[in-house]
Parts: sequence; structure tokens; C-alpha cells
Amino acid sequence: MPYPNEHSARLKNPGDFDPKSFRRTNGGTIYGTKKVPKTIAIIWAKLKTKKKPKDPPHPQALRFPVKSWTVQKAKKWLKDNNVKYQSFEPAKKKEKQSMAEGLPITEQDIPNTAPLKACIFNECSEITFAQGDGGKDNNKFRIIGYSGGIMKNHWYWGNLAIDLQGVKFYKKRIAVLESHFISSRLGFTTKQEISDNVTVEGEFLENDNAQAMKNDIKKGFPMEASMFCPPSVIERVLEGASVKVNGLTLKGPGSVFRKSVIKEVSMCVFGYDSNTKSSAFADNQEVKFNLFQENNIMAEKTEITSLEMLKEAYPELCGEMLAEGRSEGQEAAEEIFASLKEACSDDHELVVQCFSEGKSIEEARQLRIEKLQKANTQLSEKNTELEKKKQRVDPAENEFSDGANPPGDKQKGKGDKNEEALRQEFAASEALQAEFGDDVEAYVAFKKADAEGRVQIAHQTT
Repeated sequence: MPYPNEHSARLKNPGDFDPKSFRRTNGGTIYGTKKVPKTIAIIWAKLKTKKKPKDPPHPQALRFPVKSWTVQKAKKWLKDNNVKYQSFEPAKKKEKQSMAEGLPITEQDIPNTAPLKACIFNECSEITFAQGDGGKDNNKFRIIGYSGGIMKNHWYWGNLAIDLQGVKFYKKRIAVLESHFISSRLGFTTKQEISDNVTVEGEFLENDNAQAMKNDIKKGFPMEASMFCPPSVIERVLEGASVKVNGLTLKGPGSVFRKSVIKEVSMCVFGYDSNTKSSAFADNQEVKFNLFQENNIMAEKTEITSLEMLKEAYPELCGEMLAEGRSEGQEAAEEIFASLKEACSDDHELVVQCFSEGKSIEEARQLRIEKLQKANTQLSEKNTELEKKKQRVDPAENEFSDGANPPGDKQKGKGDKNEEALRQEFAASEALQAEFGDDVEAYVAFKKADAEGRVQIAHQTT
């Protein structure tokens, strides 16, 4: 299928490759000698017949971003460099591209952009007057912008939740606008709080539009509010998978904003209509983010939910435990397994581990907590490292920032090792030589891309 922002040259059939091994680099060396510029993306993967750690990846496709390549220019590059391809698909814009339709699970990219319109939410947008001072005419408002719940069937994201532990306000005071138009200023926040929900309080401005809005609300007009909250890190949840967020379980297909920033809050007649043509954001305005994918599929045939399923999946293990007197009988073993399953929640791998190691219920709970804390720490470290390596500026940042860096003012990523050190490392490692097919240039290019944050790992379930 065609992609909305890239022309694609298929070098080999994606069905020939291990679906879990796809990854992407910007530029590099293919076939040992052919140099690919950074403006061209390379889709790599390991063949199904050669997917061991020592087996090298192979180029499966090349992608040509439309901002740098026309169809004619891309085909000319392929011809000039004698790169043979099976098919070539020009980019094709979609009228409305929705992540809710499901992420690609073969050789397609994991998208890392979304329209700004998809970052406006009114899941729990309650507008009231804040407590006044000494009986004076109340000029203060209070808005509950988000309750921490799951937004069902969002037109773009599918089932959606914003992780309250990862959301923050853009500034100590943020703007309150009318329908997200920066030219229509209603007020500003004087109090901002993120706890079990997102709450702001503030004061109306003295302009005619702000005072008219205040009077309408005072008379009982059911004004709504919406929150502009673009993400920087998104966890995509596939159909059949589930994740925990804000103490709730979100089932895929859907998305979780693990890191996001509240840029502004608006008052409007309607919270947001995805089909409106009078939006403050143009159709071509997008937000960029980092994305990772949750593949914890909760299929009935694979999830171990009972002792009988555990026996079926691990007959030798269960036979040894019961033979050694791990429990005092079948009924006792089932009770132990059920208690461990409750303590470990939906992590059935941890259930198996705790049951096989004879862990107590408290020990199982503690292991579950430690595992979640470790995962959150790793995610936070990864996000911090990505932010250091690559600075991104989105249209909303420019609109609402009073000190944003000018476009093109980029920080250069710095690798931990220079090229000569990488070559020496490659020459001394048989494992690296095997993985990259004795192509030192491919290894150097890959390490550079990785150091600059240009390598994306695409996970897939079968």
C-alpha cells in the first residue's frame, strides 16, 4: 500500500523476512558498497531462514520522503546507483489517516507524526466559576480538563488515555483561548494542578470577548472546554493487547500518551469536532513524537490463566514441582496459582516464574512492583536520551512559545566513539562481522545513526 509522506522502493518481498526483526535507519551502506544518503530511509530485516543473532540483516525496502524526493528524482537515483527493485510506489496522501485503523505489522513504518487536530480533547471539560473573593463579582473560572479516564473510540487514536504521571503544563501560566484561536484570548491560569485529574483555575481578561463569555456562562449557557495536549512519547496498544494507565486497563487497539504537554485550554460551544473546517489548526499541521508498541497480546490460547494451562505449557516443570511436594495436592496448587495470578495482574510470565520458584503472595506483589518501576525507569531514561540526541520543533511549539529556537537550529548528535574506534571494534569482533556481513561501513553507519537517535526498532507479533 502507498504511504502518505514517502515513496517506497521494494527491494525484496517482506514475507521473506522475520517480522520481528524490522528496523529503520536514515542512510547507510547496502550490499556492502552502495552508499545511501541520510535523506533516504533503509528498512532492514533478517530473513526467516537466517534469523539467528549472528545472521546479518538485509535491506528490504528504501523510502524517499516527499519533502526531499520527487518520483522522478527517486527513480533516477535508483537507476544511477544500479539498485534493482521489485516495485515502486509513489506517495499518496490520505484524506484522513487514523492510527485507530491499526499500526502496520509488516515492513511498514511506525508513524511518528499526527495532525494537531488530534491533540485536542474534551473528555471531562467542566467549566465553573471559582470561589470569589469577599462577595465581589466573580471573575474567576475553574476547568477540569481531564479526569484520567479512557476516551473510547477516539477518531484518530482509538481507545486513548493520557498518563497523568507523564503529563505536565507548558508554563507556570498557560493561555485560555476561545476555540484554540490565539487571536481570541479569554484569560490565563493562576492555578494548575495534576493529581487524579487535570484542573486549572484562572481569571477572565477585561476585553469584550472575555467578559461576554463570562456573562454567558454566568447565565447558564452550557459552554464546553477542550485541552490542547500534544504528546512527545506514545505507547501504541495493538488489538488484543492491554496496558495499565492511571490505575485503569486500556485495551487495544488504542494509544497511551506516556509523555505530553498541556499547551493551552480553550472555551468553546463544542469541545471539538474532527470534521470542522473552521479549526485553529490547518490540515497540514502536525506534531512529532517518539512511539513504542505494546505487543502483550492477551489471547485466550496463549495466556496462562489456570494451573491446567500451566501444566499443558510446561509439563516437565509442573511434573517436577508436584513430584517434589511443591504443594499438598491439586486443590492446594490451584489455590496458590490463583493467588499468584491475582498478585501479578496481567503479567502471566511473572505468574509462571513465581509459581515455579515457590514465591509467596507478598514476594510476587513486590516483584510485580519492581518490574513496573524498572520498566518506567527504562522508558524515562530512553526518552531523556532521545530528547538529548534530537531536538524537535512542532508547529504548536512555535505558536505558543515565547522563546522557541528558530527552525534549523539543531543540535548535533555526538557518538560515543569516533569512526576509527568503531572500525577497530568491528575488526576485533567476529559477532559484529557476522551480524553485518563483514561490512564495516554498514556497521559504522548504523552506529552513527543509532547515536543520533535515527534508528527505530519495529516490534511485531505473529
